[in-house]
Amino acid sequence: MNQGASAEVLTDSVYAAQLQNDSRAARFPEPLESSYIRTWLRNNRVVVRCACLLTVVLVAMRVAETRLTSPIASPSAPVFIVLASSLVLLWLAWSGSYERWYLPFARVLVPVRNVLGVLLLVRASAAGGSDALMVLPLTIIGPFYFLGLPFRSGLLAAGLSVLTELFAARWFHLPADTAVSTAGFLVTTLGACAVAARVLDRQARRAFLESQLVGELAQHDVLTWTKNRRIFDESLTRLWRQAGADARPLAIMLIDIDYFKAYNDRYGHQAGDAALRQSAQAMQGCARRPFDLLARYGGEEFGVILFDTDRAGAEEIAEAMRRTVQDLAIEHDGSRCCDVLTISVGVAVVEPTAWRNPYGALQLADEALYRAKSNGRNRVEVMDDIEHRMLVTGEFSKDIVADLKSGATAG
Repeated sequence: MNQGASAEVLTDSVYAAQLQNDSRAARFPEPLESSYIRTWLRNNRVVVRCACLLTVVLVAMRVAETRLTSPIASPSAPVFIVLASSLVLLWLAWSGSYERWYLPFARVLVPVRNVLGVLLLVRASAAGGSDALMVLPLTIIGPFYFLGLPFRSGLLAAGLSVLTELFAARWFHLPADTAVSTAGFLVTTLGACAVAARVLDRQARRAFLESQLVGELAQHDVLTWTKNRRIFDESLTRLWRQAGADARPLAIMLIDIDYFKAYNDRYGHQAGDAALRQSAQAMQGCARRPFDLLARYGGEEFGVILFDTDRAGAEEIAEAMRRTVQDLAIEHDGSRCCDVLTISVGVAVVEPTAWRNPYGALQLADEALYRAKSNGRNRVEVMDDIEHRMLVTGEFSKDIVADLKSGATAG
């Protein structure tokens, strides 16, 4: 496929569009941003777990140290809040609801914990605990790299840590030289971490887009940008089971572009490729429900799966596809049924059961397509449970298949 065709089909990909846009914004448009965040959290879960566990250990050690040095003193309310918030984040990091609930809680609890933690550390340092300030850099580094926060949330939490230190140093009368050196170190750390985190965030977002695009390309036919045969087969098996479990009908269509070999011979293969793309896009517009699937089945043939669709609904959609392709008015002087490009559609509508399999329904759709071809093409033929039972028992093959295939002509 030439580069122009590639660019044309990729315009339907949100990942390709975002890569081509190369936006410097810190967020993707929704729902792409939510998908990225879920992937980010999933990829960083081990780091988040370790960071949350380490935080709980450090806070618990600080509480224990306070009790040992001052047995009569009890931990203050801020200490309990810091410990409680750390335990909540630790539980969420290890729970089955991690991807759903960790980030909403972390966006609130991490900044709150940082503010209270910095206040406690500065107060301890002012009271003579010279080593307390050594922990302050963790309140900046942690939100950026270890706690699973997106760049903006990490910048907010780290920035609040610096502002809180500046306020607490004056409030608790920290020695001027200590306050200045600590503030300078924290501001420098914040700047360096913010620059590095932004670069890493952009790299992670680009890697996400590229990996998703590769996965998307693996599922699509690159000429028509419909799903490919592998995805059709996998989806047929999955939706067949789902329809059987829910007692819902499943409609399967096989679609063939009429006299397409003659079209290629007359107009050339580039024109044929363009006609395939136009036809596929037209048919895709008729199958837009969440579980509807249109795939290139092979050559000029397409397959469609319609979940929870009865005979009337399937016939209506198939007719809409047939009319839409014909209305494209693509000239086809080599056709023996119409002067424009048309399609023939075979539809099978079956209620999946334990004793049936999806390939029997697929064969039924194939027989319906033969019937559409033998009856003049540019038409829709539908077969349902009655014909399916005949097909399974062999009655169908004896009485019908031979007549269908004898009347079908090569396309």
